[in-house]
Amino acid sequence: MVPVLCVVCGARPVMGDGGRCYACAEAASHWPRDFRSPKVAAVVAVVLLVLSGLLAAGVLVADVLGVRAVGLVLADADDVEGYDLLDSLAALETATNGASLFLLLVTAVSFVVWFRRIRANADLFVPNGHRLGSGWAIGAWFTPLVGLWFPWQLVVDCWLASGPVDPEGRRRTVSHWLVSAWWTTWTGSLLAPRIARALVRTGPGVDEEDLRLEAVRTALQVEVVGNALRVAAAVLAVLVVWRLTEMQIARAAVARRPGARPVPPQEPFGTRPVSGAVS
Repeated sequence: MVPVLCVVCGARPVMGDGGRCYACAEAASHWPRDFRSPKVAAVVAVVLLVLSGLLAAGVLVADVLGVRAVGLVLADADDVEGYDLLDSLAALETATNGASLFLLLVTAVSFVVWFRRIRANADLFVPNGHRLGSGWAIGAWFTPLVGLWFPWQLVVDCWLASGPVDPEGRRRTVSHWLVSAWWTTWTGSLLAPRIARALVRTGPGVDEEDLRLEAVRTALQVEVVGNALRVAAAVLAVLVVWRLTEMQIARAAVARRPGARPVPPQEPFGTRPVSGAVS
């Protein structure tokens, strides 16, 4: 017997009342029409995240060299090599600060644009599956304090709502460890510079004219950890963006499969077989 297909996606068998499969029963009735692919926004975000990761890797190398330079000066106050290296690194930092800030802003904007599309699609898949309102899809990234965990909740909810479904349309449980790993490394990279500045500011005998080199070296070591976390966060963010984009595209592709035709809603279900059934 050929099963009757869902009136919404036209690709999965009807389960229960309403002529819909399980996935379409919990989704917005118009989801195939309103779904918009996040692929283009994802490509832009990934490219900028890769550039940001490369820049963070460059800064990481500079910080490691800075730790070495301070060590040379501490070992020998007359070491010219150490002072020359510190001067070169300071000049490099001054030259790249503007570019770093610009790249950070552009990457943030591209990521939020991508996520706004992801959230809109997730709202179509599971309208009632989100802990926070859709307005937070933008606001959460720029709001103090709550910005430390609201974005993680938003991405996790979209991740779960966009997860794969079985042949009958039941959503499968999808681990979100990748999202948690990304958010942990990212928040860690944000806290590291603040810790480093505090170490320099509160070190014994520290003032504007006579920075203690030991405090500076400790701060640079913290910066090394922070930039290593930033590199890791960039890599994990690329994986999150690409995986979540692929999950949504795969969810939407089933409603556009060649040969999948929905049953006209005005006809009684089961009165005639429908072609294009998915077993």
